[in-house]
Amino acid sequence: MELSIYLARQPIYDLKGNIAAYELLYRNTEKNSTSVNNHMHATARVLVNALNYIGLNNLTKGHIAFIKVDHTTILDDIIYSIAPSHFVLEILESSVISSELLKRIEYLHTKGYRFALNHFHDSPEFILQFQSLFDAIDYVKIDISETDGADAIITKLKEHNLTFIAEKIEDETHYENSKKAGCELFQGYHLAKPILFKKERVDPDSSLLIELIYLLRTNAPLDELLEKFNKSPYLTITLLKFIHLHEGLKQDTLASIEQALILIGRERLGNWLELMVYAYDKESEEEASFTKRLSEQAHQRASLMEELARRTKSSDRFAHAAYMTGLLSMAEAMFQNGYTDILKQIHVDKNIADALVKKNGELGQLLGLAIAVERNDIHTINAIIGQLYISQNELNACILASYRRN
Repeated sequence: MELSIYLARQPIYDLKGNIAAYELLYRNTEKNSTSVNNHMHATARVLVNALNYIGLNNLTKGHIAFIKVDHTTILDDIIYSIAPSHFVLEILESSVISSELLKRIEYLHTKGYRFALNHFHDSPEFILQFQSLFDAIDYVKIDISETDGADAIITKLKEHNLTFIAEKIEDETHYENSKKAGCELFQGYHLAKPILFKKERVDPDSSLLIELIYLLRTNAPLDELLEKFNKSPYLTITLLKFIHLHEGLKQDTLASIEQALILIGRERLGNWLELMVYAYDKESEEEASFTKRLSEQAHQRASLMEELARRTKSSDRFAHAAYMTGLLSMAEAMFQNGYTDILKQIHVDKNIADALVKKNGELGQLLGLAIAVERNDIHTINAIIGQLYISQNELNACILASYRRN
């Protein structure tokens, strides 16, 4: 079964030949090139693939990431799901420049967002179209393969305090000429070709995303949102990744889905959900079935762990942590990544992390018991319930209660 996402990455170098940033490029097949029909979808897919599947730090190693956007993306509220400290928004030359767009860019600039202008060329029409943006953006990318007068462009725009990037450097002559012209950053096939990344995909059910957005817009109580997240390990894990990117939290802060939802807030949660709706690719029946099976298994495991937690300790916090541990325990299968790497991308309570990675602690015991129940491993079941002082009848009651919740 082929369930894959694709993404390309191309480095941007400084004058010393060191990597200064990366550009993340939309791809939808194993062919390392593509055409884009819907720029909003392409931007959303790049973000979802980078954040949810591959991991931003795995792609950029702490460097800034350039991503392409057009006017529709900038004017949409999904823009607020982009962490400004990690990205530069590269305005496509096809964008419609209006007073509304200019005001939006100026406002976003005050919030820490950075912008680049893509494929600059020194034609009167191009300058007339984009001249209103020069004081509101940070970078200009000059297409060296189609521009002879890069030095004239830089001289003309020098007063605007811009950083100039030479792009499409295809030979040594392009490279040397762009340095002489005054460019500070460099990108092109002569320096490095884009590298294609491929990852297994488990997108959420689109109907679930729509339901959650509807609940937010109708001010549904938190319990109703929790119910939806409790049944979707994908959404829970990617929510934690999103928070990790946006919030300066200690690694051991979050111990429940409720905490995560309160922390992110309804407005930002809505922006994030809409981003995934824009990124959504229609699933085949086989893909939908695979996603459903993983989600059901995770929910069943998490429910059993919560029931067991309430039997062994009268603590809501511990029960919630047990449930989250059960959901997260399917992360390796969903994202084809080891826990050590996944935990670098999320903030969870240390006890949860230890249970997932080391299989120790009280949560580790409950996880081991839940997995043993799934496998009908009688020897392991008997050993763990003995350690937990749970009878076989109590275990059976917990299993029955967990099935009733599904």
